[in-house]
Amino acid sequence: MNDRKLLGKIGEDLAVSLLFAEGYTIMDRNFRSHFGEIDIVCEKDGTVYFVEVKTRTSDIFGEPDEAVNSVKQYRMKKTAEFYMVRKKIDAEVTFKIIEVMIRETDDALM
Repeated sequence: MNDRKLLGKIGEDLAVSLLFAEGYTIMDRNFRSHFGEIDIVCEKDGTVYFVEVKTRTSDIFGEPDEAVNSVKQYRMKKTAEFYMVRKKIDAEVTFKIIEVMIRETDDALM
């Protein structure tokens, strides 16, 4: 696994832990369709959440949520629609972005 994929997996694992601690039920991870991918699909109080996780080690290229541009939003929407039809779910839907910033420390560099 390359460094970017490992960083992304760590960020997604942290996001899943956060969502679980906040009472969400995790329904799927890394759901793929021909439209795109959704990192996490979860449910809470009858609402289905489609979650994009953006993990970064710095903000040199901007804030993590800035990477969720209009093209990514469109793909998420189409993938979410596909998911709801495929899984035969009739519920309210919303979208979330979880930003994970992982900072290197001097100790980690030793």
